Amino acid sequence: MSESSITVLAISDLHYTGLAHQTAQLPQQRGELTKTLLKKVFLRLNHMGVHPDLTVLLGDLIEDGSDRHAELDMISLHGELTRSGIPVLAVPGNHDIPPSAFTSFFDCAPGLHEIRGYGFIVFDDAYAENHECERSAEALALTKKIAAEHPGLPLIALQHPPIYPAIDSHYPYRPVNAAEIIDSFEKAGVILSLSGHYHKGQKARTHEGVLYHTVPALCESPFRFSLIRITGTRVEIEEINLAMQTPNIIDVHCHTEHAYCGTTVDTAPCIALSQALGVSTLCFTEHAFQLYFEKKTAMGFKWQNTPSLAETVWATPERHRMAAYRRFAQKVRSPFTKIGLEVDLYNNGKLLLAPEDAEADWDILIGAIHFIQDFIPGKTGQKDAENLFLRDVEHLVGFDIDVLAHPFRFFSRNRLETPTRLYPEVAGLLADSGVAVEVNFHTHQPDPEFIRQCAEKGVKIAFASDAHDLAEAGEFWPHVNVLRQAGITPKTYAETLFSF
Repeated sequence: MSESSITVLAISDLHYTGLAHQTAQLPQQRGELTKTLLKKVFLRLNHMGVHPDLTVLLGDLIEDGSDRHAELDMISLHGELTRSGIPVLAVPGNHDIPPSAFTSFFDCAPGLHEIRGYGFIVFDDAYAENHECERSAEALALTKKIAAEHPGLPLIALQHPPIYPAIDSHYPYRPVNAAEIIDSFEKAGVILSLSGHYHKGQKARTHEGVLYHTVPALCESPFRFSLIRITGTRVEIEEINLAMQTPNIIDVHCHTEHAYCGTTVDTAPCIALSQALGVSTLCFTEHAFQLYFEKKTAMGFKWQNTPSLAETVWATPERHRMAAYRRFAQKVRSPFTKIGLEVDLYNNGKLLLAPEDAEADWDILIGAIHFIQDFIPGKTGQKDAENLFLRDVEHLVGFDIDVLAHPFRFFSRNRLETPTRLYPEVAGLLADSGVAVEVNFHTHQPDPEFIRQCAEKGVKIAFASDAHDLAEAGEFWPHVNVLRQAGITPKTYAETLFSF
């Protein structure tokens, strides 16, 4: 008979402030970002190829449970958790709504919850007005009762306050009867105790046969959470940071609310989130074709072989929405934020830029191949598609662009094979023209072999979130990972990565 196993995602202390009153949080607490950070946790796990069996929330999901909008903020967080599709166990913290209401949100009553061969004991510890916490006699007895009624069931304790080790602080983080709790866990054979509340977190350590771990706060940099893998009674804990651990990372490609293809992307929170996660420079590079044309025309791509469509728009002072975007750029540009465009080809290899926009003071231009003139989806064969693609790459790098966007994504989007035979030639074209190559994971999986060949030829590598969803902003774990697969480590980033 095989051993039981489970993978647990543990998150604590979001201190979310959405619709609720924005209280005077400590400067290091970023409660206004934590709903997006929660979404980023699931995005990160998806990039890592990890699919947890259970999410445990260890309290203080919101900042002020007494606010009249507190329950709406709880609903908002609950919605994000629902989208993940992962079962949830949650314990209330001292900042949350009253325990009875909290329990109803997650259908998670105090006591035993059996999941995948493990017994999770949820504790609802009471807090006094002086912030002191004490576990009730009934809850202490419950641990013993559960162990007696379920012999051989591996037990895992979930609570908000840290139990072990002691914390040197005037603030009463631990329950006043922590010694009794420790004794109850030892006697019941609890294998793991998970807590939150202490924002710094505490590394896992074993005491009297019980492994104790305090999960750090998601609301404070570096925005950590824990991934816990249990096989039988063996426990492995990995702490994961959402914030960048590598300095001087430039995001060359982020979208705005001007994008037709954007979903939840929004300029202001993109800036705040990217700064908080350690990005050094953020570039907003909006689709030029989406600024020039109304949505149906833009997304139909008929403008590629009908130059009169562009000429008609360019004859108007506003050039549809381009003039408005340029005014927006002047308001947004800062030492941290740079402004540019993502530009395509039209009319047999010309760059889709009105003369006055081509002469504008853009910080960066990114060349992209979203659709190819003369390519007919479902009819053009692989070889002809490759020749057309190479033709357009040659055209693009002949213009004054800084970066080639999502190279070879065109093929996967059109259900064609990625032409690895073209890697050396495309890398050579980029090297000869001084154009950087994007590493971009938005609906795309970059090939480390192409990145390696580019780096060998001296092509600069550009990190691109290509954020269409707010949660994609500042997410560069997969970029660092694929560069490592290509043999490029952070030690060589200074001479390898694109910079201004």
